[in-house]
Amino acid sequence: MRLLPILLLATTCIAAPKTEILWDQYGVPHIFAATREAMFHAHGWAQAQNQANLLLLLYGESRGRAAEYWGQSHLDLDRWVQTNGVPERAKLWYDAQDPQFRKYLDAFAAGINDFAKAHPDSIGAEYRVVLPVTGIDVVGHSLRAVHYMYMGSRERMQREVTAFQRGRTVAELRTPLDDELAAGSNTWAIGPPHSASGKAMLIINPHLAWGDTFYRYMEVHLNGPGYDLYGAPQIGFPVPVVGFNRRAGWGRTVNTIDTVDFYQLTVKDGQYEFDGQLRPFEHETKTLRVRQADGTLRDEKLEIRRSVHGPVVFNDGTLTVAMRVAGLDRPKMLEQWFRMGEARNLEEFKNALRMMAIPMWNANYADADGHIMMVFDGLVPKRNAGDYQAWQKVMPGNSSANLWTEYLSFDELPKSIDPPSGWTQNTNEPPWTMTLPPLDRSLYPAYVAPAGDTMPQMRTLRSLHMITEDPKISYEKLVADKLSTRMELADKVLPDLLKAAAGGTEAARVLEKWDHLTETDSRGAVLFQLFADRYLGGNGGIAARMRVKYDPAKPLETGYGLADPASALEALAAAAEQCRKTYGSLDVKWGDVFRFASGTGDVPGNGGSGNSGVFRTVAFTRKAGDKFYAAHGETFVCAIEFSATQRAQCSVSYGNSSQPGSPHLADQLPLMTEKKLHPVWRDRKEIEAHLARKDQAGKDRF
Repeated sequence: MRLLPILLLATTCIAAPKTEILWDQYGVPHIFAATREAMFHAHGWAQAQNQANLLLLLYGESRGRAAEYWGQSHLDLDRWVQTNGVPERAKLWYDAQDPQFRKYLDAFAAGINDFAKAHPDSIGAEYRVVLPVTGIDVVGHSLRAVHYMYMGSRERMQREVTAFQRGRTVAELRTPLDDELAAGSNTWAIGPPHSASGKAMLIINPHLAWGDTFYRYMEVHLNGPGYDLYGAPQIGFPVPVVGFNRRAGWGRTVNTIDTVDFYQLTVKDGQYEFDGQLRPFEHETKTLRVRQADGTLRDEKLEIRRSVHGPVVFNDGTLTVAMRVAGLDRPKMLEQWFRMGEARNLEEFKNALRMMAIPMWNANYADADGHIMMVFDGLVPKRNAGDYQAWQKVMPGNSSANLWTEYLSFDELPKSIDPPSGWTQNTNEPPWTMTLPPLDRSLYPAYVAPAGDTMPQMRTLRSLHMITEDPKISYEKLVADKLSTRMELADKVLPDLLKAAAGGTEAARVLEKWDHLTETDSRGAVLFQLFADRYLGGNGGIAARMRVKYDPAKPLETGYGLADPASALEALAAAAEQCRKTYGSLDVKWGDVFRFASGTGDVPGNGGSGNSGVFRTVAFTRKAGDKFYAAHGETFVCAIEFSATQRAQCSVSYGNSSQPGSPHLADQLPLMTEKKLHPVWRDRKEIEAHLARKDQAGKDRF
């Protein structure tokens, strides 16, 4: 595979005259375009240059034709995509776009195609089969990623059905690893009352999977008429899903929103019961093509049934389950993100959210006027009865009483605007502690979100502690807090553990010297994590073993200590034995065990488990021997101050390209291991001071 030289001055056409892509030293494309269509075209070109193989894989999967392109191993995914009608709905959504925005989608797709025509050898041969792509592919991929990966995934369906069959709840079947690897994020917005400079500040910090997945982010800078947004789309998306312009910005976190329901159908004589009558299923037969090892294609029939709830997604002869997904009637999700990026003040941002086309995610906003706002955003179905927990199971599908058809309006959603505290935050917990004092949950329907009366995850408590420990926060403190590796769990339980040990063991002496951080050179952190994994075992276990029980009315003053110090000492002894046997000593460095890797880069890691209360959240999984590598967590990270001269730093942990051999696969790993962010260069002069190459238009396309 031939790759583009990093210092190449490209003369190939990619957009209109005066449209340029200025690539900085970290592989970030800064797009300067004469028209908005040209801006989208150049963005498509830039994504193809940095992410072509992954982008085309994702588009092929979203067509429901991955098995046709790449073989049997993709067939289950094709069945899921086709059962849920993604290709057909993608066409309907594309046709429903505003005509001007549809042109933008077409321009983005054209940029991908034009790059592929100009540089075919830079794309893996197996992925070129997806070309050319269209605006329908752009829409279809976003539809699949949000509605059938984030929300209504096969994995979620399987968990729901398994829980139902076992008479359990999904929460009861979760493991600490499930919690750790669930899609999540951190976000802070600091208003003038809590800001040392009197200017609003913002943290953007999604926690998602590393590697070549639909979760991957790419750092971009889009400049067009009336548009100047620095942010990150997920690969294949034509617009950033988080970002900031010159005057405003937003972060997002996965919220505790219920946008998907599963219904048990009572089937008789090939029909299903509904409101006392038998109804016929809607039937459809599709033909899936599957590539064989010898390159030939075989056909496989897919029989699809749909009830009034949605498609049948599970049937084992005794249990038939249909799935209902919120937002399938809201086709302008991508346009809403575009409008959010265009918003220059609070009212404009609210108006973008009022489109109500994005079905999930908290939105945390800050602007140059000093406003902050956090919204538990998305499409909350209006339900007839029941609380949040009641809907976390397979529901009876034989009555319209359980069938929702409308959503809460924007005005009905939990939110906090310019709170007296001067801050809003979220780390994926229910919305009630987005600021303090907590929101009054009695003002909202019980089904909106979990009650929040149990002990939250340790990461939430670390966030609340840091954001409240100083009366005012400077920009420097904001960045330091974002990069903090301190373990909240150690703060809560280690004093009791050390008191019980009374310095009588080597393990206790190692932990006495440890400063509760997970820096690359921290000694004692590995031992404590082994103890925590063994003894505390996730958030449920932590709450049950606390000496002082958690009180939701006093989230920062309660929930600490060890209720059974003797058992804890036994666990510490076992953890010490494991640590010595595995790593040769009890004070092994954290970064010798926990690592960051991308491309050919492999460097010492820092940060750690959200369950242990580390705000620099990284989930590490075993990769080689007894070393663990980042698999999930810190991805796109930004810290912004909306001062007269905007201050901003960002990074993409795993690098801004996924193409094999790219210099931008591993070039940001040193920032990760050194706990740094890179400057954001917005003006042409400063971008050119850090320029790696320039792509410039050669003919009039738009």
